[in-house]
Amino acid sequence: MSASSDAMQTLSAQWYNAMVAGLSLSNQQFQLFQGTGTTPKTSQDLWSIFNAVPPQSVNNFYDPTQANSFASDYGLILSSLVTGSDSDFQSCMGDFYGQWLTYFKANVPSPFNASTVSDVFNTWAMINAPGQAGCASALTKAFINPVLYATKIFAGANGSYAWNQTIDALQNALSGGQSKSFTLNTATASSDISHTWASGSASGLFDFFSIDGGASYDNLTTNLTSAGLNISASYQKVTTFAAGPYAQANSNNPALSSYSPWYASSVLALAYTTKDNTVWNNAKPVTWDKAFGAAGFLQRMATALVVADGIN
Repeated sequence: MSASSDAMQTLSAQWYNAMVAGLSLSNQQFQLFQGTGTTPKTSQDLWSIFNAVPPQSVNNFYDPTQANSFASDYGLILSSLVTGSDSDFQSCMGDFYGQWLTYFKANVPSPFNASTVSDVFNTWAMINAPGQAGCASALTKAFINPVLYATKIFAGANGSYAWNQTIDALQNALSGGQSKSFTLNTATASSDISHTWASGSASGLFDFFSIDGGASYDNLTTNLTSAGLNISASYQKVTTFAAGPYAQANSNNPALSSYSPWYASSVLALAYTTKDNTVWNNAKPVTWDKAFGAAGFLQRMATALVVADGIN
C-alpha cells in the first residue's frame, strides 16, 4: 500500500479502538458500519441492514444489494436439510388444511417443537374444526423433524423477510439514548486490532477519513497523519437496538401485520449443532462445512445496531 493508505489504515484502527472505549462497546462484537445512505428511513431499510451478513472485518462498507444475506443463507440451509412428510396429516385435515396453514403462519410458537405446535393446533381446532381434532397425532408425527414446517413458513413469506422490530421502535429507543463523548490523539492512541473479534482484519478505507485521490491527497494525508491529529467526538443520543428475524406474528404492530413469520431459530440451531445425515441431506450441494465451516457463508449475523444522533 501507499504511504497514505497505510496512514488511513492506522487512523481507522485507532478510530475503532477509540470508539469502542468511548461508547463502552465490546471489541469482540462491534463492527464499524458505513456506506451510502446507511441511515434507515423505513422498516425495510432497517431490515436490509440486519439482513446483511457482516464480513470478518472491524469495518464494513455496506451495500444493500450484497449477495450474502442472512435470509438467503437460511433458505439455502433449509433446502439442504432432511424434511419430514405431513401427507398423513394433510389427508386427515382435508378441506381444513389450507385454513390451518394460514393460521399457523400467523401463530408460529416459540420454542418451535412438536409440543408447542400441537398446542397451537389444538387451540385452533377447538374453535374452527372440532371434527379434525384427532389429526393432532399425525401432526405430532410430522414434527419429529420440524424442518418441514420451517420450510413451509419460509416459502410462505414469498421473499418478504421482516425483522421483529420496526423503524418506529428504533426511533423510540434512540430518543431515550445516552449522551457519549470521547477523544482520539493519534500520537498516543493504539492501532492494535489484533485482539478484536476480527483478529486484525480491516476492509478498505473509511470514507469519513478520505477526500479525493491523487498525489495531492496522498501528500496531505501523509503529512497530516505524520504530524498527528486530535479528534473530539460527541453524541447527544446513543442506543443499542436489537432485532431478530420475524419468527412470531405480531398483529398489534401495523408495520408487521401484513408480513408472515418466516424464521425458526430452533431449526437453524439443529442444523448448526448436528452435522450428520440425520439432519443434512447428503444429496444436496450445501453441506454443514459450506454453511458453517471455516470458509462457510454463514459465519456471523447482525443482532443489534449501535445507533447515534446529534453527532459532532
